[in-house]
Amino acid sequence: MTNEGTSALVEALRQQNAAYGFCSRLLRTEVDDDALARLRAMKLPADTGNGHLDAGYRGLCAAVSAGGERMRGDLAVDFLHTFIGVTQEIEHVAFPYESVYTSPERLLMQDARDEVLAAYRAAKVVLVDEACEPEDHLAFELEFMQLLGERAADAFDAGDEGACARLLETRRAFLEEHLLNWVPAFAADVQRIARTGFYRALADIVLGVLETDRAFLADVLDDAA
Repeated sequence: MTNEGTSALVEALRQQNAAYGFCSRLLRTEVDDDALARLRAMKLPADTGNGHLDAGYRGLCAAVSAGGERMRGDLAVDFLHTFIGVTQEIEHVAFPYESVYTSPERLLMQDARDEVLAAYRAAKVVLVDEACEPEDHLAFELEFMQLLGERAADAFDAGDEGACARLLETRRAFLEEHLLNWVPAFAADVQRIARTGFYRALADIVLGVLETDRAFLADVLDDAA
């Protein structure tokens, strides 16, 4: 690979890492004033080549631009309504946990949580969360993908292409086994349940990030095989 090609690969990887971090932050907690100010200052791409990403970015820009003084409060209410719920009826809440979407009874702390925790431990990752959320919360899974990518980029910069490839293979396995098997259904529920365009747009962005990363990893890892 040429130096130009190497630089492009690392830059694409770092962009993917940033996208994972962006989505993780918005799914972890409500949007505060600082986050809202950063969102309003961001310049999001208009044409990524991925339909979900493009729709999500357009929707997010429209929601942020149209939001007035009450936007932060409206988003906090919608975050509670969409992801936490004020009802016991599960069809009215998009719970952001893999176990809920992959267990027959749609319960927390099922097999998916144990498998995800094992993956974190195998990678020597320790999550710190004051709210003590289960480890298969989507925000944590996306943060894990970001961390694997950051380690891969650092390994590549250090000249250890073998370590980089192994980390990206770990990321691809986690993507296939612990994200793509439930996030599409979760995103569809968010689209149905969310009251604001902001969180409907975020659902599209998350799907787009996963699809883009799947294509990126296939290009990098399969071409190198």
